[in-house]
Amino acid sequence: MKIRTGFVSNSSSSSFVVAFLHKPKSAKDLKEMMFGKQEWHYSNIYGDGDKDVSTQRIADSVFADIKRKATKKQIFTSIGNGYFSSYIIPEIFPGFYQGEDACHLSYQNEDEKKEIERIWKEQEEVNAQRAKAIADAFYAANKDKYIVVLSYADEDGSWGSILEHSGIFGRLNNIRTSYH
Repeated sequence: MKIRTGFVSNSSSSSFVVAFLHKPKSAKDLKEMMFGKQEWHYSNIYGDGDKDVSTQRIADSVFADIKRKATKKQIFTSIGNGYFSSYIIPEIFPGFYQGEDACHLSYQNEDEKKEIERIWKEQEEVNAQRAKAIADAFYAANKDKYIVVLSYADEDGSWGSILEHSGIFGRLNNIRTSYH
């Protein structure tokens, strides 16, 4: 997991670990899994571009982005490299360190610097455990499904914003991990 400590721009990117019911055979098949049988439209509120975006257009784009089934390692990497702590439910993953937010710590001398570095290292180790636990649990719960990892970014304009921020995978088991 990464902790933002410096300048943060308004652009963002996210990865999505998505469990489809089966390997999509076509964009039409994918659209049915994502949105059901009814055609409906997203109203684009993200700047320039089309103001009315069909679910078929979204499904066409996502279908083109699906390359292969994700491995457990790819799922772990997708989660572990982003900001996922807000997705942790303590009741599901009890006992994980919820310690001090090291990104706001500063040091006055070498001893304090070493202590902050120790805390950072501890947080990284704990977050790697958390990412693995989340990835393992998601993989186990969806082992009979076709799991993929997809990435979308609003820096790609209004189309990227729709794919990243509109909840297009809401009907499917998924984990969204922000890379801001």
